[in-house]
Amino acid sequence: MKLLYLFSIIITLFSCKEYITEKNCFKGQKEKNTRHREFEVDNLEKIIKANPNYIKFTMDQNIISFEENNAEERNSALYDETEWKKRLEEYNNQFAALSNYFNDQFLYIAIQKERNTIFGVAQNQFGYWFLEIKNNIPAAYYLGLSNYTFINKKQRKNFVNEDKLMLYGSFVRIKGSWGYPFGPQMEVVKDRLNFECNLDSIRKDSDKDHFNDLFEKLVLLDPNSSDTDNDGISDFKDINPLNKAENSKFTNLYSQLIDIDYKNYDFSKNNYSFAGYFSDCDYFQKVGPSKVKVLIYPENERVNLKSDYKLNMFQEYVGKIKKDTDGKTFYINFGSGAGGGYYKAIYENGKWALTKNSTYNI
Repeated sequence: MKLLYLFSIIITLFSCKEYITEKNCFKGQKEKNTRHREFEVDNLEKIIKANPNYIKFTMDQNIISFEENNAEERNSALYDETEWKKRLEEYNNQFAALSNYFNDQFLYIAIQKERNTIFGVAQNQFGYWFLEIKNNIPAAYYLGLSNYTFINKKQRKNFVNEDKLMLYGSFVRIKGSWGYPFGPQMEVVKDRLNFECNLDSIRKDSDKDHFNDLFEKLVLLDPNSSDTDNDGISDFKDINPLNKAENSKFTNLYSQLIDIDYKNYDFSKNNYSFAGYFSDCDYFQKVGPSKVKVLIYPENERVNLKSDYKLNMFQEYVGKIKKDTDGKTFYINFGSGAGGGYYKAIYENGKWALTKNSTYNI
């Protein structure tokens, strides 16, 4: 009798999980309405409070202003092709020592060369980073600045002094509501700032997995475990470090779907860049794409990702699966700041055939 009762519990649990997966992965149920918060301009008190306590700042009238820093960027729109090529060559030459190790994972801002060490300041989808190449061993450390912090493109020659990192910048905020394809207009609220932080705070890596604690806290990896999803692969090397990847029909569909966008590239070895998505679908969360590393979160984690990137770390949207009546054809909507459409997927002989159809572009 006890065995029969236990068996019935197992069947019930399995049925519940199957129902939840069906509900979260396939269209048919009533969709939730997305609530949009009205835009509010952030005040100075909130901006100062958001600055991490390990980052100190002082004002210095000799530092170039936010407006002066951006003047050249605005003028760059007037460059002809010859000037663009010249500027690109100068950039590549200036930062070759960094790009040789980190390639296209970052947009480089500053570089400082010592005898056996190269320091750098850079930016990517997550925000600002401190780079260090010591005895030919590269490391990158997320700075964890608030999303109100702007770092100038022009920095002092020696921005690292012993255990201190010193950077010029400003506190800025989004000026008003905005939409694609145009980014938000930024305005300065506290200008000509000298930011200073202790490098020990930046370099701290509790689990020794080569992601500093500040970055792991940002992307919700476990800073005290080098293998957050317990799949036997270090977070630093894992293609999907938040979720244990699996090989199944619809998980493979989502994996192929992600790879379509990166078919001409291979970012799978880029340790510091990720494609990111929000989905409650188990199949999607357990993907294992071959072209790019991914971070996939449940929908309710959106509010917990506090990047210093001014817009959004992850702007791609992938929807639920819609089944066709023939039983082998499926449709999935997608969208981003650059456009949207749908994927058509046909499953035959154990394989997926996918086509991507754009219905609008910005």
